[in-house]
Amino acid sequence: MAMAELPNWLATEERYEPAGARHRVMQKNVLHLASLLERVRLGGGAHEGGSMVDHALSCVLAPVRLVGMFVCVLCVCLTQSPLYLMLMAAIALVLVAVRPARGLRATFVPALGATGLAVVLVLSALLLGASATGAMLKIALKTFINVSLVLGVSWTLTWSRMSAALKTLRLPDEVIFTFDMALKHIEVLGRTAHDLTESVMLRSVGSAPEGFSRTDSVAGIMGMTFIKAMECSHAMDEAMLCRGFAGAYPAPARAGFGWRDAVYTAVVALFAVLCAVL
Repeated sequence: MAMAELPNWLATEERYEPAGARHRVMQKNVLHLASLLERVRLGGGAHEGGSMVDHALSCVLAPVRLVGMFVCVLCVCLTQSPLYLMLMAAIALVLVAVRPARGLRATFVPALGATGLAVVLVLSALLLGASATGAMLKIALKTFINVSLVLGVSWTLTWSRMSAALKTLRLPDEVIFTFDMALKHIEVLGRTAHDLTESVMLRSVGSAPEGFSRTDSVAGIMGMTFIKAMECSHAMDEAMLCRGFAGAYPAPARAGFGWRDAVYTAVVALFAVLCAVL
């Protein structure tokens, strides 16, 4: 049987090297989304590999932690004492510095980002005079401290413990339901956005054709994510109705007030007294 010869165009060797468009930004977005989704999937608090301070704080009752965080944030917002702000900033830096590299990055980077945003928002205050510089520094320092404290609580408390703590603090069920559903949809919608972004990156080779804007891909990803959100909301609503959910969360069993809770309460009370004195 005679062998058919290959056509010339099929026998010619071609080496295609795509020019430009290396998708560095999209690759960073995919990796960042994956890391955030992993933390949400694990339930917020990450105790494994944490510092000794994190392990000690995780043993404190969740309602006590939330109330203590609220008191500290309120004190930082109300104080006008530079000495108190420097004291709280030093404590926040120590709590962040003793964490492992993953916890250090997860707390320090968002805190610096929020601080930079606060500085940008109050830059117009510099036009009011020299005294605005001190006010801008206070706002930046307060933002860094408060974000560090809030992220510290999320680092040592799981989402389920936070929901139970909100119920213990007598918050309305609507607030707890909104918080709970938001966390669940963050993972679902984030996973959808991650998969869509990764598929766009894998299907895009070389430079974009003429008339094509990369914002079109972003708009498509946002549109598909919105459609997925609508589908998930309807499906979850029907599933909860079928399972008899009436919108009420059961009250968790009350745990005893231990010595760790007493020490934590005393430290928070000391911070409140220093805020009033300094």
